Amino acid sequence: MSEMSTFPVNNALLNPKFDGYKLHALDVEYSLTCHDLPPPGATQSTVSAGASAPLTFEEVQSRIRHNHLSSGTSNGTFAYVDSAGSLVVARIDPNTRNVSFAPIFDIPKEILSAGVSKVDNFSGEYPVPISLNDELWLVSDGRHSLYLISANATSHDAPNGTLTACYEYGRLSQSQMASPPLRLHAASLTHDSKRISAVVSHRAHDSDAESSSSGHGKSLKSQCDVVCISLIVPDHPSDGIQPAEARWRRRGHSIPLHVAYDPTSSIHLLLGGSEYSSPGKESNPNGAHEPSADEIAPIPRAGEDLDNGMVIDSTAVPRPTERPPPYSWTQTNDSVTVAFPLPASTPSSAIKVTIGATDLSLLVPQPILSQSSNPFPLPRFLAKQWWADVDASSSFWTWDKEGDRQKGEDGNPTVGLLTLHLEKKHEGTRWSHVFHSVGTQPASSALLDPGNVEVPETIDPSEMWHIRESLEKYTAELNEGQDRGGLGTGVSSLSQGEYDEEVDESAGIPIIVTWVNEGDGLANPQRSAGVGLLSMQLPRSGLSSQSVPSLVIKHDIDGLLMEPPSPICNAASWSHSSTYSAISFVLASKRDIRFTYHIDSRSVLAFEGSIRMVDAGGNAYVYRGVGGNTKARSAQQAVLKVGGGDAGTLLGVSSMTSTNASEVFVICLCERKIMLLSGIV
Repeated sequence: MSEMSTFPVNNALLNPKFDGYKLHALDVEYSLTCHDLPPPGATQSTVSAGASAPLTFEEVQSRIRHNHLSSGTSNGTFAYVDSAGSLVVARIDPNTRNVSFAPIFDIPKEILSAGVSKVDNFSGEYPVPISLNDELWLVSDGRHSLYLISANATSHDAPNGTLTACYEYGRLSQSQMASPPLRLHAASLTHDSKRISAVVSHRAHDSDAESSSSGHGKSLKSQCDVVCISLIVPDHPSDGIQPAEARWRRRGHSIPLHVAYDPTSSIHLLLGGSEYSSPGKESNPNGAHEPSADEIAPIPRAGEDLDNGMVIDSTAVPRPTERPPPYSWTQTNDSVTVAFPLPASTPSSAIKVTIGATDLSLLVPQPILSQSSNPFPLPRFLAKQWWADVDASSSFWTWDKEGDRQKGEDGNPTVGLLTLHLEKKHEGTRWSHVFHSVGTQPASSALLDPGNVEVPETIDPSEMWHIRESLEKYTAELNEGQDRGGLGTGVSSLSQGEYDEEVDESAGIPIIVTWVNEGDGLANPQRSAGVGLLSMQLPRSGLSSQSVPSLVIKHDIDGLLMEPPSPICNAASWSHSSTYSAISFVLASKRDIRFTYHIDSRSVLAFEGSIRMVDAGGNAYVYRGVGGNTKARSAQQAVLKVGGGDAGTLLGVSSMTSTNASEVFVICLCERKIMLLSGIV
């Protein structure tokens, strides 16, 4: 087990020998059952009409991920809002797979005057129905109203639901300006069924958000308020608007991906891309520390003493002068040329040079020099070993008194050049240094022995151009996949066209878990660096939609199935129960995925949303687990077309079980059809 964190990894459940997923064919006739939706069908294009305020990137992403199919508390019961604004309940028989539809409530349409519409310029949210029990539904209109509907009637000639209560929250802000619309995330009845605890979110609009988003001279992305409101359930249907009391409010930099509630511990789960703290105390969205005024210190300029408030005269401080290298050198394919600077007054007879096949002896006596200071070190080598062997018979040296073309005050040259012309014994050998001892001795030895100084090679400009040209050609071949040098590109040929390092790195949605107490609203965020959400637990009818779900999070190329703490505690860690090997790598290659869900450890389901090809529909990808076999080399995958054509675009996904709970059916809501997928898990 790794170190304690929000999502600790159990290494015993990892499978490093996993190779991949193998395609398994499905029986389409058995697996797919379709039923037409009653007119006018469902749609996702009902929230932006008449809006002038642009959506932020977070809001656009949230709308794309929105699941339009809600699960009921009884098995086989679902609900959606059709394109006309009616709440429709669908009931599916698990034995016959027949579907019945019943519109139970027409959501009132908000009529705005011309003057109000100029103020209320926000794009509406999607209407959201939530099942509270087998009888009650709470549905939002995507603006500021919530409706409590009782669905116990049986008439099919008219909407067979009864409006029990209407609630309104946040229509006007404290400044009497229109507020952003609400999105309903979660709702649950209290134990005595007298109140409803609902969690909604909206774009932050008060002065705290404005000052926070414009701080430090830069604009941050818009903030999101998450509010828990308490709604009274009347004993009898009421025509008036019931009060909605805010119990707590939290603010973050992202719209929650999921909100859940655990009634046993009375704790809410907020799952999103940021922490959710009290308004005015928001954390940095990227987790970076914002320094306070006391922590900000100026950077001193050159020569400035900030402690004493003085500017130091840099000219008064002597700086050590770096001595020139004792020699310069260059090489070709078959030769090495080494040049030593000597005083121009040095007579040729005073220079003693012996070029051996493996070493060099060089001596320039000191007495022959003038009494003036010498600006460069004199060479003095005794059997100094070459980097590689040379052909001594073909090597020679020359002395040029006028090596330095500059003249001294007396008009004579000041520096001459002693040049060694060495022929390599092994043609084509590339020398790294002139002498073998360079880099093998302590740096302090270079002060005593100039032969130990690391002198870089001086490359001729024409040769440098050829080297650069060959390197550019080599790197171009690597980038284009044309290199045949044996190194390859580091990627298997089977992955060509599928491997994208940036996409693979970005797989998964960054998340932070925030627990909020129901009573006092105190929040406890659980940070875990680098955690990316790959999959949420598939919603299921017959189960509480508000329970804390399991998650599949990214771990390298794998996906780890994490179960929530038991009992729920805002300081407890999640439990790693299973691993979907290589699922992160596989999902990274799917560009049009709209929903990704998992069914415990049995399978991960990825649904395309027909984003690029509206009429062609999308695919449902099924990646099955290995049942705890940590030595399995492969697992099954299946592909099934969902949506498109007469069915329209996929809008939502849920599930139900068979009568004996032995089989899971996946339910897909499209614009004009509802589909039941069986035998795919």
